[in-house]
Amino acid sequence: MKLVKEKEWPAVLRCVLNLITAYAVTVVLVMLFALLLCYTDISEAWIGRGAKIITVFSVALAGALCAKSGKRSGWLVGGVSGVLYMVILYLIGYLAFGQLELGAEAALKLVYGAVAGIVGGIIGINLK
Repeated sequence: MKLVKEKEWPAVLRCVLNLITAYAVTVVLVMLFALLLCYTDISEAWIGRGAKIITVFSVALAGALCAKSGKRSGWLVGGVSGVLYMVILYLIGYLAFGQLELGAEAALKLVYGAVAGIVGGIIGINLK
């Protein structure tokens, strides 16, 4: 019996697994950031900045992982995975808090997610 290798998996499944990995990294980074805020003298004003930094890093990671497992067009795969990451993040926020604010700020965050994903995709496709 022949085992299925990762390269033989469908591209969509590989990207979903890579998005799950990026969300797992996000959870770990948020926990570490919370511990840092709790046990140091860092001001609470850093909460928003830290969340943005963690999100941009995680989106770029998702783009890099999805592009690395792909064969070509790393920037496109990264951009799509970045937008998908942000959409899922909005859906999680809606399910957790019951609020969904769609407007200029949400559109801008989708653009930031796409740009971070594109950068991550370019890096990921070149890591092969």
